[in-house]
This record gives sequence, C-alpha cells and structure tokens, in this order.
Amino acid sequence: MQTAICDALRQYAEAAYPPGGSECGQVARAALMDAADALQSGFTETGTHAEVSRRLRAHMKAAVRYYSEQHQHGVPLTCMEKFIMGVPITNQQLESGCDDGPV
Repeated sequence: MQTAICDALRQYAEAAYPPGGSECGQVARAALMDAADALQSGFTETGTHAEVSRRLRAHMKAAVRYYSEQHQHGVPLTCMEKFIMGVPITNQQLESGCDDGPV
C-alpha cells in the first residue's frame, strides 16, 4: 500500500499541478512530492509508520481517487482512504479489500 499511496501522490501532483503553473499550484505540487518522499523514507526507515501533515489530507484523498480511476487495479480504494484518515489497516483487512464499511 505504501508504494501505491506514494505513486498516487506523485501522479496526482503531475496531473493536477503541472510545471509552469501558478505559484500556488507549484507550492501544492512541491508539498505533494515532499509528502510522497516523506512517506517513502518514513516507512523505509521505521518499517512501521510515517507521518505527513494533516493539511494535505484533502489532497491525499483526491490523489488516491485519481490514482484509483487511472489504475483500475491494485490496493482497494477504501483501504487507502482509511489509511489516509489514520485508521490502522491490518493485513487481513487489506487482503479482504477493507470492505467492512465506509470511511
């Protein structure tokens, strides 16, 4: 799931905030790219968790939805949404598709 979320953030940043856009767009792009890097390195270093600013939660949800629409496979959308909202996800839930209710 870590790879999917990091990929989602990067792909969304590229699509929603292309280089050369507005100054605000470039700040949002940089924040999303930094968040993807932080998640990647945070999980790699600790093996258990990583932290990202809560201010990015709406962008992260949009990124996950965009990624899901672009790639009709992989980690179920509900799992990634729950994860972003701070809900712990077990391996059993991940394997079942996290279909135990909405976010």
